[in-house]
Amino acid sequence: MKRYLPLLFVLLFPYYVVFAVECILKDRLMETVFHNDVFVLFLTLLVVFVAALLTSVAVFIISIVKKWNAKDLLRANMIMKLVHIPAYIAILYFTFAFMLTIFNFAISMIMIIMACITIFMSGLIGLACVIRSAIEKKLSAKEAIIHGILQFIFCADIISSIVIYKKVKKSA
Repeated sequence: MKRYLPLLFVLLFPYYVVFAVECILKDRLMETVFHNDVFVLFLTLLVVFVAALLTSVAVFIISIVKKWNAKDLLRANMIMKLVHIPAYIAILYFTFAFMLTIFNFAISMIMIIMACITIFMSGLIGLACVIRSAIEKKLSAKEAIIHGILQFIFCADIISSIVIYKKVKKSA
């Protein structure tokens, strides 16, 4: 399971987005953590984003090339997607809250973009799981195509990851 440790960046990215919004909304938190320097906040957000993106791309490539076990990869993917649920709920909450005023509409759009970025990064990991499962003949080509697409769709990715994990675990 040590090989999945780099996925920690992908796991934490949406939570860091929520934390960044909380810092912006709460002066005391912003002062305590970032000494009221919004550029440091955005720089750290950028660093976490780049680390998460590079990690998800690297795990996607390495898991296929080095032939990682599909079941273990699926378990890590499923856990990651389940752990993301509270962050997605918080992002959705902030998105709707910011949409209530015209001045914060741009922030709502940024929140939607951050959620899409997160689903893309976790979707890459899910796609690697689907490809590995198909290579190991635990998913048919049709199932692989359907589940590969579902890995990039909100809510459907979670259900798909659970279904694939149960199917592969059952066939193992």
